[in-house]
Amino acid sequence: MAMAVAENAVTVPVQQRAPRRQANLGLASLAGGIILLAGLGLVFAALPVFWHDVLPTGNMNEFLSGALLLILGLVAVTGVCYVWYALDRAFRFPGLRAGAVVEAVLLFLGAAVVFGVGNTVTQDPPGPGPVILLFLAAVLVAGLVWLSTRALFAQAMVGVEKQGWFDGTSFKGNQGIRVRRATLLGVLVIGLTGIISMVSHGMFGSARAGTDDWFWYVPFTDSHLYVPLLFRVNVLGPLLLAVLVFWVGWRLTNWPVFADFLIATEAEMNKVSWTTRKRLVQDTVVVLVTVILLTGFLFAVDIIWFQILNHPWVHVLQVNLKAEQQKQQEKTQW
Repeated sequence: MAMAVAENAVTVPVQQRAPRRQANLGLASLAGGIILLAGLGLVFAALPVFWHDVLPTGNMNEFLSGALLLILGLVAVTGVCYVWYALDRAFRFPGLRAGAVVEAVLLFLGAAVVFGVGNTVTQDPPGPGPVILLFLAAVLVAGLVWLSTRALFAQAMVGVEKQGWFDGTSFKGNQGIRVRRATLLGVLVIGLTGIISMVSHGMFGSARAGTDDWFWYVPFTDSHLYVPLLFRVNVLGPLLLAVLVFWVGWRLTNWPVFADFLIATEAEMNKVSWTTRKRLVQDTVVVLVTVILLTGFLFAVDIIWFQILNHPWVHVLQVNLKAEQQKQQEKTQW
C-alpha cells in the first residue's frame, strides 16, 4: 500500500511536468522567432534605412557609402550572431532551434497576410477597416500562441531537430566522403542555376536600378509609412538564396537517413572491379570497329535487296525513287 502511494506521488508530478515543458517549448520558440526576425530586420532593413535616411550620407560618394555600409553590416551580423549564440547557450533545450525558425516563418507569413489585407481595403471609405484589421491580427496571434502550446507542435519540433537540420555537426563525417561531395555539388549546381535563372528573369528587380528594396506599406497611412524588409534585393536576394542552397545541400548530405544511403552507395561502389586503361581502350576499339562493320554490312544488304526487289523482272517493291525524292524536297521547302 505504501509503495503504491509512493509510485503515485512520483508519477503525478512527472505527468504534470510534460505539458508544462511542451508549453514552455512553444512559448520559448515564439520568443525565439521574434528575436530571430528582429535580428534579421536589424541587419537587412533597419540598418540600411538608418544609414540612408537618417545619417547625412546623401552627399557621400556612392562607392564609399556602399563600402562603409557593408562594413557596418558585417559588424552588425557579427553582433547579432553573437547574441543568438549566447541566447542559445543560455536557454538551450531540444526543439528550441527548430521551433524558433518555424515560429519566425509563421510570424512573417501572418504579418504578410495582415499587411496585404490592410492595403487592399485602404482605398475604401473610412469605416471599420482598422478594427477589422486589428481583429484579424489578434486572431492570428491567438492562433499562433495556441499552436505553439500544443503537444504535437513540441513533438514535431523535437523530431525535426533530432534529424540535424538546425545543427552544425556532421553525421558520420568520415564515411562516404566522395559520394557526399558529389551530391552536394549536384545540389549546388541545380540551386545556383535556378538562382541565375531567377536573376535573368528579373525576379529580384532591375540590376540597373541598384536600389530596389522590398517593403510593406503600413495600412491606412496613405503610403506615408512603410516597414522595410530587404535592402538592395537585386544583390542581397541572390546571395541569401545561395547561402540557403549551400546550407540545405550540406544538411541534406548529413541527414541521417540520406547520409546512410550515400555511405552504403559508396561502399557498393568500392566493391566494383574497375578495368585498366589499356583494357578499356582495347574494348572501346573492338566495339567501335564492330559497330562500323555491322553498319556497312546492313547498308550494303539493304541496297542489294532494294535493287533486286525493285528490278523490273521481280517488281515486288513498286517504289518510284524520283517521285519520293521530289516529295521529300517539297516537304523540306515547305
